[in-house]
Amino acid sequence: MKHILLKIFGILAALLNICGMCNKPPEMEVKATKEKVFNHNYVVINSVDNSPVEVEVSYSIFVRGNSDNIIKTERKTTPFVLGGEEVKVIYDSLATMYAGEVKSTCNKIQRNYTPKGADYLSIKNLSLTTDIEYAVVGNQSITYYSLAELNSVDVGDKNAIPNKLKVLKSYPTPIYKETPVLYLLYPEKAPQTQVYVPWSEGRDDKGLFMTWSVYAKQVMLKPPLLGELTLNTPFSAQEVLNLYKKEFQGQSLLFENYKQYNYHIGYSSPERSLWYRTRLFNMQWYGKIAAGKEFENKKEAFVFFVNSVSKYMGYGYFDERDY
Repeated sequence: MKHILLKIFGILAALLNICGMCNKPPEMEVKATKEKVFNHNYVVINSVDNSPVEVEVSYSIFVRGNSDNIIKTERKTTPFVLGGEEVKVIYDSLATMYAGEVKSTCNKIQRNYTPKGADYLSIKNLSLTTDIEYAVVGNQSITYYSLAELNSVDVGDKNAIPNKLKVLKSYPTPIYKETPVLYLLYPEKAPQTQVYVPWSEGRDDKGLFMTWSVYAKQVMLKPPLLGELTLNTPFSAQEVLNLYKKEFQGQSLLFENYKQYNYHIGYSSPERSLWYRTRLFNMQWYGKIAAGKEFENKKEAFVFFVNSVSKYMGYGYFDERDY
């Protein structure tokens, strides 16, 4: 009997060990620390009453031929737009390990808010009487799915897509009425063609999604036609700021990406807009700086100033294939 009990205990111990291995969560390992040159997003700045106000801005940029970023400092008069320049970013190349095997890889940015760091940004309101406000306009590149990648994207009948090489994979953010806000500010940056967005329609029943239609939605991004808009002149700084102000007052105008806009329009799904989706983040899309005060990027609150976004991991990461 004792011999049988020892065997049973041995089997149970082995099973528990196997179960422990099965339940062990994947681990992230840093495989290498690397450098990469990105671009800054744009920051639109104006006074709250549209009067001219002096502002001092200071931030890091990368000049080709240098080894490190340098500091750019300027005094500007509102309204104005800053950003767009190149900046060198330090990042960790990560691998998700499970049972000793690499299951996935990604890249995580090392946030650096100190001078010459990629996230360094200082905005000083030099007026002693007038507040200023700012909004971030994403400056991400537009890319398309390859034909091979498109096979794994749910767009319904792929043969119904007139141009399969123009299905959007990555693009500037946020989205307003089917178009990236970047193209409202700078229409010349739009791809000047009709593109296609993975789209679906259905119903959101308190978080339970029922879908009855999936297809590639046609979106024109050739001015004057930009999404749902006809744009004869570019948006002014104040017009852009008005969009963000209304969004952060809860009017659901701006969206992180086409997917969230799709949920909002195609499913009448609530709480999908930019304000709601990012309200718990330290990252700032819109804000105000009081008269005589300075805003500096820091861990606790920072302007989204480097144009990196991972469609899978979030704003602190980027996917090599998207850049």
